[in-house]
Amino acid sequence: MRTINKQSRIPFYYQLADILRDVIQESASETKTEFLPSENELVQTYQVSRSTVRQALNLLEREGLIHKAKGKGTFIAKHRIRYPLTTMIATTEDMQRRGWKSGVKVLSFVEMDTHSPITESLEIDPGDKVYELCRLRLGNHDPVGIQWAYLPVKLYPQLTEYDLATSLTRVVEEKFGILFWSAHEFLRARLPTKFEAEQLQIPKNLPLIYMERITFTPEGQPVEFLQSVWRSDLYEYEFSLTRAAG
Repeated sequence: MRTINKQSRIPFYYQLADILRDVIQESASETKTEFLPSENELVQTYQVSRSTVRQALNLLEREGLIHKAKGKGTFIAKHRIRYPLTTMIATTEDMQRRGWKSGVKVLSFVEMDTHSPITESLEIDPGDKVYELCRLRLGNHDPVGIQWAYLPVKLYPQLTEYDLATSLTRVVEEKFGILFWSAHEFLRARLPTKFEAEQLQIPKNLPLIYMERITFTPEGQPVEFLQSVWRSDLYEYEFSLTRAAG
């Protein structure tokens, strides 16, 4: 077992965090939640103060490696899903490729008047109606994200008649002949709302990955405006970059 080197100039909390990273690496599983030892056990095992233990745990929590649940302890976060931003792939298909069991729960589905930025994104008139489809995304039965899809009613008549607790991309393609071909999107980090924290079963201080996407047909027509939030402890995004000319 690795121990704290008390002769080192490296802070004790940083050494402890490094030791616990190895513990996490050995114990983390995609299908089973593992708990770290309690604060008292860590104090006794590594002969450090409680404040040192808390500093180490806070560091690991900021890195998304653990979560502290009040009254339950500290548990190891599951492996993140790495999502490349160089290609467009449906969420359901992406999870299936990874061997995950994909699930969808429709939280709400309404017809509504459009407003900014939906009007501009979909290039429709202010008076046009859109569907707002809110769905909870599940991976291996765990909540991983929430999506709000805004779809012009005139492009998807009678959409309410179809089962949308499945792949929206497949329904749109097979039932309406509309192909989701390309997209423009941006993402940023933000804290969850009360609703999002409850649905995703996460602490209110766990940052989410917020994404907006405009989806286009091969002809360049915008056909979907999508807003989504993803758990930062389960999702990460991968970019491929090249050096700019000049």
